[in-house]
Amino acid sequence: MRTAFAKFGVILPLVAALAACATTSTSKAPIAPAASAVPVAYGHVDVSRRPPGDADGYRPPLKVGVLLPLSGGLAVAATPVRDGFMAGYYNERRRRPEVHFYDSSIGANAAYAKAVADGADYVVGPLGREGVTELFTKDGLKVPVLALNQSDAKTPAGSLSFALSPEDEAEAIAQAQLSSGIHKAVVISGGDAIQKRAATAFITYFNGHGGKAAPAVTNGDAVGEELQKAAQSLGGADGVFLALKGDQIEALAPKLAASPVANARRFASSQIQLGIGKGDDSALDNIVFPTEAWNVRKTALAPSASSLAALSPTARGAASKLFAFGYDAWLITAYPEHLNGGREGGVRGATGDLRIDHDGNVVRMPGWSVFRQGQPVPLAER
Repeated sequence: MRTAFAKFGVILPLVAALAACATTSTSKAPIAPAASAVPVAYGHVDVSRRPPGDADGYRPPLKVGVLLPLSGGLAVAATPVRDGFMAGYYNERRRRPEVHFYDSSIGANAAYAKAVADGADYVVGPLGREGVTELFTKDGLKVPVLALNQSDAKTPAGSLSFALSPEDEAEAIAQAQLSSGIHKAVVISGGDAIQKRAATAFITYFNGHGGKAAPAVTNGDAVGEELQKAAQSLGGADGVFLALKGDQIEALAPKLAASPVANARRFASSQIQLGIGKGDDSALDNIVFPTEAWNVRKTALAPSASSLAALSPTARGAASKLFAFGYDAWLITAYPEHLNGGREGGVRGATGDLRIDHDGNVVRMPGWSVFRQGQPVPLAER
């Protein structure tokens, strides 16, 4: 299934408003294209087939195939990703590539083959982890890919993997704690798979980079006793990581206040924003958590999150994170020079500051917020 972007009615109301506020660049000095004879290294975008870029690093492909599950169970998640990608597309006034969408529910390899046969010189997607594995274990990718998930399969040279994984977020939180002088951390995890993955990733990173984190404490009836044991095993703790939803943290607050980590600085995963807003959320005060960067700071490459939220329902509420993810997928597609060794060291995107590691993964440093008087505010305002 091949669908041109113009057929997606959901994003069409965005067009006029985005065209009015589109970012522009007055500098048009070309950037020499990469020599096609030079092998593409891991951790670099393959730009050998693209026209020369502008001085600010804008160098989009000629024709993009976007592989998203337009039907099936993942279609709900795909909608805000698609809308965010096209919001970024329409926010640009300069030369834009042709964009066509392909239903990856027919199979990642089949959708990729259709995009390549139609002349795509860059492919974005698929969204599902299984689809990424299917594509990256394929023998030879004729056209480079920006996968919208990560898998155990190695990212091919010249292609990238971009994901909003709980592991990446937890590592960013661990890095932030270490950078702020926290050396001993207690981790409290809920029972769902995402919470457990976040807790495990935090502990692994924290312990591997000079800190000391105790094994995760499971939120439950015995959590008070387990917190006591964890703190004792560390000889005291100066940091807490809460891999919990907001309402779970609120229910846990009395036991935290009575524990040895009552005065330790608290960080939480982005799940803290779930299950709240029904009453007084002041029990969350002073907890720092990651959020989409365009919620807490301005970026030259994107309009404000609030302005887009006023235009599209998929840019609001729980879907907004995926909308920002799709927007950043466009920025990564269009600004490879920011990622290829320079130009501020990456892309200052909607979800965070983006750079590429040596394995071809897009690494994200998110924005940061903190609860104050029961409301989340940018950490800089603290």
